Amino acid sequence: MVAMRKMKKSILAGAVAAAVCGVLAAADQNETHAREVIALERTTLDGWQVGNPDPLLAISDPEITYFHVVTDKRVEGLPALKALFESYRGRPLFDSYEMAEPKVQASGDTAVLTYTLVRHVGTATTRWNATQVYQRKKEGWRIIHSHWSATRPEP
Repeated sequence: MVAMRKMKKSILAGAVAAAVCGVLAAADQNETHAREVIALERTTLDGWQVGNPDPLLAISDPEITYFHVVTDKRVEGLPALKALFESYRGRPLFDSYEMAEPKVQASGDTAVLTYTLVRHVGTATTRWNATQVYQRKKEGWRIIHSHWSATRPEP
């Protein structure tokens, strides 16, 4: 009977240790995904700072969907997104920027990045809410959906 209790305790301790290791491994993986996705996003913003949409287009999925206040409806697919962005090529969208409060929520091969883009143009500052849905594919992380909206002006 005593041996049985010891065995049950040993099994329970092993199960708890395995669960803790699994949670820690998942947390490490999510942190890695977050760093990768944020780095990709910064690369796209650096491109827009000099009027170059190519870094964003390079990581956009062929079936991307895109919402922005400059469009009347959802933009569907990479060719349509390229056409929209051509009118901005060579026109820097801001002098400098900040990614305020970036948060990545990852699950499997999908990661959702949300943040507030703080844009500085001359003496003006504007803020935009950003949601970027990334999916990890054989080519690496790709943006499958993008949604931008202006924040409420500060009082």
